[in-house]
Amino acid sequence: MVVVAMLVLRGSVQRFKHTTRMIMSMNEVNLFEARIGKVLGTKEGSQKLRVEELEHICASSDLWEESLDKARILTAELANGRKQLERWQSWRRLLADAEAATRAVSEEADEEARVYYQEEAKHALTELERDLEAFELEQTMDGPYDKLDCRLEIQAGAGGVDAQDWCAMLLRMYLRCLESRFDEVRLVESVDGEAPNVLKSAALEVKGAYAFGFLRGEKGAHRLVRQSPFNANAKRHTSFVSVEPIPILDDEDDDDQQDIPESDLSISTMRSGGSGGQNVNKVETAVRITHNPTGLTVRCEKERSQSANKKIALSLLKAKLLIILQEQKAVRIADIRGEKVQADFGSSLRNYVLHPYKLVKDSFSGFETSNALDVLDGPGLDQFLDATLRHRASLSSSSNQQGC
Repeated sequence: MVVVAMLVLRGSVQRFKHTTRMIMSMNEVNLFEARIGKVLGTKEGSQKLRVEELEHICASSDLWEESLDKARILTAELANGRKQLERWQSWRRLLADAEAATRAVSEEADEEARVYYQEEAKHALTELERDLEAFELEQTMDGPYDKLDCRLEIQAGAGGVDAQDWCAMLLRMYLRCLESRFDEVRLVESVDGEAPNVLKSAALEVKGAYAFGFLRGEKGAHRLVRQSPFNANAKRHTSFVSVEPIPILDDEDDDDQQDIPESDLSISTMRSGGSGGQNVNKVETAVRITHNPTGLTVRCEKERSQSANKKIALSLLKAKLLIILQEQKAVRIADIRGEKVQADFGSSLRNYVLHPYKLVKDSFSGFETSNALDVLDGPGLDQFLDATLRHRASLSSSSNQQGC
């Protein structure tokens, strides 16, 4: 009788545990359902109406006869709208999968089956959580250029060969981090340094949704403290590298009213460096443009012709000036004050310390980690990008509340 009673009690305890787990899982499902409703609000209904409207417009042959540029813009908007709707529908599918798996846990008598369904529910909710967080971060990026692709320029600063090595290290860090996050990341320019495997400068082209929005918080001086591999006594050395994200302007984003007067520009040409054939190395295809009122300089050697590089360089210079225009709340490019354009290594955006201890700390968001090697390997940089976005959103929210 005692044995039977113990078996009955054990069965009751197990059923209680399963019931408790199911209730907790169902509560999670309900919380996610409420969260989706809060995040989307009326966005989904409005987006459906806009997609239907665009489908009707794009189906008309008159659109393509009137203006190819307008047709291209509207079809791109339609594709993005459909993609957004599909993303939101995928949330509901994941939620339905989690709910079905949670209910199956209570209905299954087999322990292995219950464990399987629990894992399925957990996997669906984890995937949903990840994409919801990404979407919520995207909503904080409301700048006029945040949705655009990005050119990320990395330039060695104070520190000699150590700074050039630091430039190569940062290039590797950004490549490894961004390749897993965006559609396309490629190295478009690099200038070799004064020692093997080091760089004076490099430029990445990052393509994908909100590329500039994610990376614009990286602008500034990045400081490295370590034992120098170029010093015979391995003395501690401090190096600086400047990082500057620049939005890649689309035709519709290129404001003709903010054109740069030719008289404000100094344009020079030179031979491109690196591999690329006789045309690249023997003909002056690379272009450098300086904006005289501010001292801003851009260089482009991406293409094989001088005219193409000049066009890209002008677009990059204009993008830089438009960002500064936004930061200084000026009305025209001509109103930009040159003294605020200069790079300042007196204060660092982020400090990377590898000796005598390991620490990476962001001066803007305050986020820090002792796992410095994970950051430099690439994956650990994600948490700094996200922390910057969240901090910027909190500052914007506080500012809006004070304004009210």
